[in-house]
Amino acid sequence: MGCCQFGKGTVAEATGARAAKKAVASRAVIEKKVAQSKTTRVLALRECGLKALPLGATAADAALLRTADFSANLLRALPAEIGLWTGLQTLLCSENELTELPASIGQLACLQKLILSKNKLRTLPIEFSSLSKVKILQLDGNCLGPKLPAEIFRGLSGFLEELDLSTNRLEELPSSVRLVVAGNRLAALQPELGGLGKLQFLDAAENQLTAIPAALLAGPSLSELWLKGNPMDRLQLQETPGFSDFLQRRKHRLDAKISANVVGHVDLTLCGLD
Repeated sequence: MGCCQFGKGTVAEATGARAAKKAVASRAVIEKKVAQSKTTRVLALRECGLKALPLGATAADAALLRTADFSANLLRALPAEIGLWTGLQTLLCSENELTELPASIGQLACLQKLILSKNKLRTLPIEFSSLSKVKILQLDGNCLGPKLPAEIFRGLSGFLEELDLSTNRLEELPSSVRLVVAGNRLAALQPELGGLGKLQFLDAAENQLTAIPAALLAGPSLSELWLKGNPMDRLQLQETPGFSDFLQRRKHRLDAKISANVVGHVDLTLCGLD
């Protein structure tokens, strides 16, 4: 859970609880893992109690790394030297204490998967837009908002397949392909989302939505829409222009899943609304 959604108790208490669960690996163990990464190209430092990256992680030969896993540590920042990881394809850094990202993250030209869930990020550097090969980007459980610069996501649109922005402070949306924005404060969705030809899945549960733009429902690919927990009337949704087209695409998707026997249970509720 990000710093915006602690519920009962203080931020300090929640941070202390998280820190208590994170074991501290010995210096020898960390050095061994760093040394192994030179051969395996995988730097696995999950749950090591790190407050900063070890020096060897950003040495000159680190450019050969393909995967770096720093999940469930105590990192408050990533050094500018991460820009040396020019061959990195996967960066896992969830469940830390990150409040910002260095501009050098934009130098990770090969990055395809970036997981930053459950940190304390309040904004993203404009250099984020240089991550043009990213397919999966998870930013849920942070403090992003009320809006993010549109320029950041324009550069990501070429390969992006999944963007998770749930449980932040967003009041306006960026554009994506598989978009998860549940648990924010959205009162409306931009009609421009309907222009995203590859937008297939939209989870906007637990917001403040009272209507869905007709242009969004008429989008050529949208076939899955989840709206549970919004003050929205189901009948009003059904009467929105474009809803019948959405239902037809939804039916084709469900039929395909059933025919392929890829799911044991298919949720037939209408967008999560009663």
